[in-house]
Amino acid sequence: MSIEELEHTADLLYRVRAASLTDLFVEAARALMQTLYGDPSGPATASWPIELKAADRESLLYNFLSEVLFLSEAENLVFTGFDLTVTASPPSVTGWLRGRPFDPARDAGGTEVKGISYSDLAIVERDGEFCLEVLFDV
Repeated sequence: MSIEELEHTADLLYRVRAASLTDLFVEAARALMQTLYGDPSGPATASWPIELKAADRESLLYNFLSEVLFLSEAENLVFTGFDLTVTASPPSVTGWLRGRPFDPARDAGGTEVKGISYSDLAIVERDGEFCLEVLFDV
């Protein structure tokens, strides 16, 4: 599993790799949390259920990351762990987002993300690995 920041003219572009579709979603959410808060570590003191369906994997990932972003901001939570099950057919994600309350002294080192871009979002499976490039609108 890996998260790599790529060069982009205006926003933040990440390449994410993982051994499974579930791990790919987890790593993409971690990239989002790292962008927002710098170091999103720490013990989880809150859990939030998540259940989403979509027409395809890319729409599911877009909806998932958008929901994680919304819940983080609306509930004032930094998500530190993700217990997910992602299925490709039909495309769905279920599970729990685990986190802790936002602490301004600890979590203010990140970058505000306005949204997730659907532009060029594609999940590719190659050589037993899942890969995607995702763009965060900052």
